Amino acid sequence: MAELPFLQALMKSVNFYARFAPSFTRVGYIARGLPFKPVRADYSGQTWLVTGATGGLGRAAALRAVRKGATVYAVGRNVAALDALQAAAAGASGRIVPVVCDLSSMRAVSDLARRPEIAALKFDVLVNNVGLLMRSYQATAEGVETSYATNLLGHYILTEQMHAEGLLASEAAIINVVSGGLYNLPLTKSMLNIPEEKFNGFAAYAAHKRAQVALTEHWRAAFADIGARTYAVHPGWADTAGVKTSLPKFRKILAPILRNDDEGADTIDWLAATRPSEVVDELWFDRKPRTAHAYPHTRTPRATPADIVAFLERDRQALVG
Repeated sequence: MAELPFLQALMKSVNFYARFAPSFTRVGYIARGLPFKPVRADYSGQTWLVTGATGGLGRAAALRAVRKGATVYAVGRNVAALDALQAAAAGASGRIVPVVCDLSSMRAVSDLARRPEIAALKFDVLVNNVGLLMRSYQATAEGVETSYATNLLGHYILTEQMHAEGLLASEAAIINVVSGGLYNLPLTKSMLNIPEEKFNGFAAYAAHKRAQVALTEHWRAAFADIGARTYAVHPGWADTAGVKTSLPKFRKILAPILRNDDEGADTIDWLAATRPSEVVDELWFDRKPRTAHAYPHTRTPRATPADIVAFLERDRQALVG
């Protein structure tokens, strides 16, 4: 009988990888012919803001944009990594503007839109990319669980602030980078800011990413005054620094077929270039809308998008006013 839980866990893992690996890894990227269909775009004259731009998908998205002419305000807290990004963009038709900001600090995020170098601009594309999966509980100096602050509350504060300050251009694209982790949970408030005694980093991450989809739909209606296009994009399984740190066993199994950062950023680039019609309760993955529900139980939400917005707004008011 002791072997039963082990066998159940083994079968669950086998089913998981068998179901998703052919699509989410480089195998799916190649099978769909995307390496042979480069995103053709001219972003000259466009201004982008990309969070978490010092590594992984954010860095790849920033470099894709700058090489097609965009001016990219690249946000991160690692000065050396921002300098390296700027160096990597040398010779591109666009340019990287480094923006140093601790994206886990809600005060710093709120103040970002008021910085003189930011406040004078209109942004054509906002990529809410920064995110992390915490293996153990950690609180920010403001007393907020770190992954909640970074993955979700900061995105909400920054995007709302940019809209309120008039920093989003007419028909701006807002692109929220989500994850396959959201397939495990329905929309819920209870696991957004999990206390230390109940903390589960995987559940928190899944809840944040599911809530990002709800925010995508909220902003579609709330920002109709500027004709904003809002998208939630699943990048597939890419071999990012976050995967190496947070999911070592997953990476050990799949490393040979994981996507690289540039492949993971492909649909971010494509969405910014093509601005397709938005979809309800679906994700953009490999340039097409896909269901946001891999399992039936996630189709029954435990909260509404309005509940999520109220939850985030309460915390925003408490932290930054």
